[in-house]
Amino acid sequence: MYHAVIFMKAAMTLWSRCYQWLMSERWRAAFGALLGMGLCSVFLHAVTPGGHWMLAPLAATLVILYVQPHSPVAQPWPVIGSYLLSCLAGLLCAQLIALPQLSATLAVALSIWLMLRLQCVHPPGAGMALVIVLEGPHTGNAALQLLAQVGLNVGMAMLSTMLVSKFVLRRPYPYTAQAAPVSKHQTADATPMRRIGLVHADLASAIHALDTFVDVQEDELLQIYNLAVDHAFGRHVGLTCADIMSRDVVTVHFDTALEAAWNQLRLHKIKSLPVVDAFGHLIGITTVADFLRQMDDTTAAGIAVRLQGLLRRTPGLTSQKAEVVGQIMSARVFSAHPETPIATLVAQMSDNGLPHIPVVDAQRKVVGIVTQSDMLAALYKRIAVSEAAARV
Repeated sequence: MYHAVIFMKAAMTLWSRCYQWLMSERWRAAFGALLGMGLCSVFLHAVTPGGHWMLAPLAATLVILYVQPHSPVAQPWPVIGSYLLSCLAGLLCAQLIALPQLSATLAVALSIWLMLRLQCVHPPGAGMALVIVLEGPHTGNAALQLLAQVGLNVGMAMLSTMLVSKFVLRRPYPYTAQAAPVSKHQTADATPMRRIGLVHADLASAIHALDTFVDVQEDELLQIYNLAVDHAFGRHVGLTCADIMSRDVVTVHFDTALEAAWNQLRLHKIKSLPVVDAFGHLIGITTVADFLRQMDDTTAAGIAVRLQGLLRRTPGLTSQKAEVVGQIMSARVFSAHPETPIATLVAQMSDNGLPHIPVVDAQRKVVGIVTQSDMLAALYKRIAVSEAAARV
């Protein structure tokens, strides 16, 4: 029995590592492209007569769609618009210019200008213009057949990408910008981290000054900026949870009576209590807000009466109200590790309004807790020391 348990643990560990390896972005992109190309190949070969059933630039398009699905060049309008404009540019240059060297050069240049003008940059589109020029000139019927073939190729590529992304890779396509986080206070103000960060006007001004094309979505650029700022902050400050956390943590259990938990909150003048099991593992957290949510009447007089009724133990075997901490606690709790940089906690505390963050070890045993006071004291001392050192 013991050997069977060891074998099962080893097998689960191996599967977990293999799954993480297979779910890495490079394997997801390659697997998605495999399925997408397979769908395109089967469908296009079945419905397209003749030898040219798939266009060569489609392979480059699939690379962009599966490797850079969030990129502006991978969205539906850039893909469709670039192929359409490039086809028109290629047909026009092949028809009007007899010299192939000049025709190919102008077709690619015109495609790029049109894509930039109409905001539909997609590099493989220019390749389509070159293919058309090299195979041209085209008669009226041949041009229509070519446009139909391009439309069929591009349409199948888009459809296969949407299907594979939704049902296999489980990631959204086309890309949609994430909505800004709603303030916990139900006001129009942005979250604290967004108030002091970059805004759209800042990005627009920088792009205008550079006069260039940026191949990244705006909200992703903001995310990159914020992550870089957090990393720089952690590198300069260099503090972790282990440096600032309180180690004598007041905890409660699932079956702790509400009155006992409330008395702990009052005695230690704290706002939250980590909830642990018999082995000290973190299973939730209970806060003053959890107690208040149990009350219907939130007037000054009503709170006192309701709170007394909530904390008073109900005699007998059944009860119509919560009696123990496990019935009111929040099972979803943000926690940190001793080695977690405090920069990681800043966003959580400021945007999510977390007064306390439990610190757990590798076995999720509570080893400390970081409060807003701990953060303020640590940052104040570090800034004060830095300023003093700079003046010496």
